[in-house]
Amino acid sequence: MSVLSTPRPPTETDAPSGFRQLVGFRVDAWRENEAVVSLVVAPRHLNRSGAAHGGVITTLVDAAAGFAGCYTPVAGNIRKAVTLSMATQFVAPLTSGTLVATGRVTGGGRRLYHVAVDVRDEHGRLIATGQCTYKYEKGSEAPEGLPYVREPERRGTGMG
Repeated sequence: MSVLSTPRPPTETDAPSGFRQLVGFRVDAWRENEAVVSLVVAPRHLNRSGAAHGGVITTLVDAAAGFAGCYTPVAGNIRKAVTLSMATQFVAPLTSGTLVATGRVTGGGRRLYHVAVDVRDEHGRLIATGQCTYKYEKGSEAPEGLPYVREPERRGTGMG
């Protein structure tokens, strides 16, 4: 894994998506072939049994994996990919605390990449694992990505 000695400064391309804001996870580390995302578990993240909902954990798997393959060192540029497949294995429940998902690119080629993800609690206990495959959108195959173009805000989705 290549890690930049001086991370690029955040830009508009790093702003949280609407879904990321809704769920409440944050990106703690992001570099070539690796990303770490975390979430402080709140009552809204729990299922009826009082544990972190599997959908929340799967969301963190998808986020860590997606970010891991889409890093670009070029400020103002962006890389995009779509999830082709994702498998999550639940190992242990979590009722409170912080979930930390670490995604690492394990292979791939020009258009596809594969990622392994570990989800742990703040004490390092394994909560879940995941394996994901993504396909780069056209133009995002190169590490420098493409210039970011702001898309118009979408409203009227029925979610407010």
